[in-house]
Amino acid sequence: MSAMISVEEALARVLASAGTPLDEERVALEAAYGRVLARDIRAARTQPPFPNSAMDGYALRAADTARAPTTLTVVGESAAGHAFAGALGPGEAVRIFTGAPMPEDADTIVMQEDVRREGDRIALAAPVAAGENLREAGLDFRAGDALIAAGRRLTPRDVALAAAANHAHLAVRRRARVAILATGDELVPPGVALGPAQIVASNNFAVAGVAEAAGAISVDLGIAVDELGALRDGPAPTSW
Repeated sequence: MSAMISVEEALARVLASAGTPLDEERVALEAAYGRVLARDIRAARTQPPFPNSAMDGYALRAADTARAPTTLTVVGESAAGHAFAGALGPGEAVRIFTGAPMPEDADTIVMQEDVRREGDRIALAAPVAAGENLREAGLDFRAGDALIAAGRRLTPRDVALAAAANHAHLAVRRRARVAILATGDELVPPGVALGPAQIVASNNFAVAGVAEAAGAISVDLGIAVDELGALRDGPAPTSW
């Protein structure tokens, strides 16, 4: 009878058998949660792609507020997905909403709470500095920027970032397949009548749960009796 080996030696043998990293495969974003990234993710676009407003308010030229208090004429509106067409002239302002594109020639945004509007005129009590409440193009990332390094197990936040960078598919490592074989003359599956000296096999379910929680695919090989030939010639995985 062979001598028992230590847990450390058993673990070393298992890890040594793992060999090279698993092959890579491309999966859709919705299948990438919890998978291990095989290739670096780089931004395929710039985010945001254009200067836009961080607040609901009015886009204008800071120079027009230098002698505040003053009034400006509202000449249009810019909303998310619906940009203001045209350039902003002296003494003019555009109603703008959060995330909306900045009108041409505007350089700052005053919050709606800081103005008083009557009809198509807004009154400002104090000057506004250039760049206020403005999100410049590329504030989050620019096309070509490295975003996520290979080898990372992807979280929901990572997948969302990949989507924002305009990736519909990602290269990930294939999921490991773990075969689980319960052994023992005394073992029977759950839900069946137990004979004398028999117990229910349960450890295989715990091992399968641990394997799948780590991202693997578990393959149940059933129960083998305590006989060397049964272990050597027992069932093989059908979908290995």
